This record gives sequence, structure tokens and C-alpha cells, in this order.
Amino acid sequence: MKRLTLRPKEERRVQRGHLWIYRNELHAIPDLSDGEVVDVYTYEQRFLARGFHQSSGGIGVRVLAFHQTEIDDAWLSGTIAQARALRETLFPGSSVYRWLHGESDGLPGLIADRYGDAVHVHSSCAFYAQRLDPLVAAFTRGGDISGALFQMTGKSEWRGKANDEIECDFAGIKLGVDVRGGQKTGLFLDQRLNRKWLQSLAPGKRVLDGHTYAGAWSIEAALAGAASVLGVDSSNAAIDRARRNAALNGVERVCTFEEADIAEVLRRREVYDVVVLDPPALAKTRASAEKALGLYQSLNRDAIKCLAPGGYLITSSCSHFVDVEKFREMLKRAARSAERHCTMLALQGASPDHPVLMEMPETEYLKCAVLHLP
Repeated sequence: MKRLTLRPKEERRVQRGHLWIYRNELHAIPDLSDGEVVDVYTYEQRFLARGFHQSSGGIGVRVLAFHQTEIDDAWLSGTIAQARALRETLFPGSSVYRWLHGESDGLPGLIADRYGDAVHVHSSCAFYAQRLDPLVAAFTRGGDISGALFQMTGKSEWRGKANDEIECDFAGIKLGVDVRGGQKTGLFLDQRLNRKWLQSLAPGKRVLDGHTYAGAWSIEAALAGAASVLGVDSSNAAIDRARRNAALNGVERVCTFEEADIAEVLRRREVYDVVVLDPPALAKTRASAEKALGLYQSLNRDAIKCLAPGGYLITSSCSHFVDVEKFREMLKRAARSAERHCTMLALQGASPDHPVLMEMPETEYLKCAVLHLP
């Protein structure tokens, strides 16, 4: 096995449990194939970690183990089985969840979401693309997965039963999922528990769902007894999907969906009792964080202006580069700009099938705040 050596005094972050070794931290990089398993040593030639090499990008090695563990099919299968066991503990009886959350589950750069008897596996790392057969075996070993869609290094391939369109029960809601063509892996699973706030806040209320996508927030509100729900999304395909999902749950008479820019809808100044904002990541890089904060602030300010006295705002950011404190400060400024007093009832993260690796703040990304506007 080939060895890589770090530059002097570059090992401390990795010794604390961080799983990325940056290319500029390496003393020299020998001739390596993309995805090749390597051992990394300190400048003083002490073993540090075992991982796989990446030939492009800022990350030179993703760490798989801090011992000279055999990285073979059995190790891969065991790691995947361990991740599944955690989800079955968290959500007993459920067959929809994030099965693998990359670094937090010991498989850096690998994401897998389960939808019933299918699993969508995504990675841009050659290490995993080179191991499709053992990955298929690992995901199907329980006997209840009939097909796996692998989106690896720009290629898309079903193994086993191909099923691009799946209907599943996700935390009490029936949803049709476009596994191949939908955003992310077909659904956004990270708001699973945060949506449950609507069960107490939505009954009898006028609800605006500002980034509806597949309609999960809207349907949750309607099933909770909302008087009316308007779901907005800029994508025609998303609106069509949300309408079909509302019909699946028998709430199509309560839910109205509109293809529009939520910023324009908010500027109408129509009055709602509950507004939900769940935008895509507006800050994709550290350099764009300040601009994104301005966009978040104006969006939340206008949402607050639309809320009736006693209303509620459920608002989120999935931008890692907007941290919790910046998010909280942004909300404070938005309320001040809207000339409204507000109290925060909760500030939560992603559901626990998206665990945070404590040594890697990069694995914590979602913020979801529940605000009350007296």
C-alpha cells in the first residue's frame, strides 16, 4: 500500500477525528490512481490514518479508518449494516430514511437514501464507483431491497429492479418520488421531524408553504386540519408533483399550488397564520455567505410582514456556510426590519438520520427555526 506524508504540523485536525486531508497539507503526492486506498503518515513518519485518494479537488484523501484496518468488502458491508441498524432504531417500522450520511456514518463522500424497497446511492468519489458489486451486495443483504440506483461520477445505473417512480409512506404522508430525476435523491428527508410542528400550529389556520417541492409541508398542514394551504414553487415539475401528492393524501381540496417566485408572492402582502420557508442552499461557498444572508433576511422580513398577529414562521437554511449564530442574527434583523416583535420557540437541525460528526462541523448544515409573532 502506498504511503503519503503530511507536511510538518498538519496532523492535529485529523488526530482529533476530522476525515478530510487537504491536498495542500500533503508533503508530496506519488503516482496514484483516483480512489486508491493509501496510508497517511505524519512528517515524523508516524501512522495517522487510512483512506482513499482523490485525484481532483481540494481534498486529497478522505479518511476511512484511524487504524490499518483492512478496507475490504466485509468492512464495507459491516459499515453499511451498522448505519441501517441506527436508522431502524431511530424510526422503527419505517422504510424511508437517509441510510448513509457520508462522513457521519464512516463512509465519507457517500450518500444513500432509502425509499421502500429501493435505495438511491450517490457519490462523486471513484473509490465507491469502483466497488459497485460489493455495494449492491451490502445494500441488498437484508432481502428487502430489490433495486439500487447508483449515481456515481456522473453516471446513473440501476442494479436489480429499476423503479424510477416510487410511491412511499414518509412519516405518515404518502408521496410519489421521482428517484432518478428529482432533486437530490428524489425527496428532502432532513425536515422529517421539523414538519411535525404543523400538527399543532396548522389546525384551522391559513398556511403558506413557500418552497413546496413535492408538497410535504403543505400536505402535513392539510392533514393537521389547516383551513387552507397555498404551496408555491418556481418549478412546474415540482408543482405538478405536489398536486399529485396532495391527491394521494386526499387533501387536494385544501391545498392550492402555484408556480411562482415566493418573493413575488410575499410582496402581495396577503395575510397568513403560518408561513413555511424552506429554500434551497443560497450560500454554496464561503464567499457567497454574506450575499445569501441578505437574501435570507429579505425573504424572512417579507414573510413576517404577511403574518397575522399571533402567527407563526417556520423558516430554514440548509447552507452550511450560514452558521447557527448568523442565522439567528439574520432572523432578528428580519423581524426588526418588519417592525414586528417575535419569540423563538425552537431552533432545530436535521432529523437524526442525518447525524452530525462532532469532529466535523461541515456535517452540520440545516437550521430550522420556529418563531411566534404576537
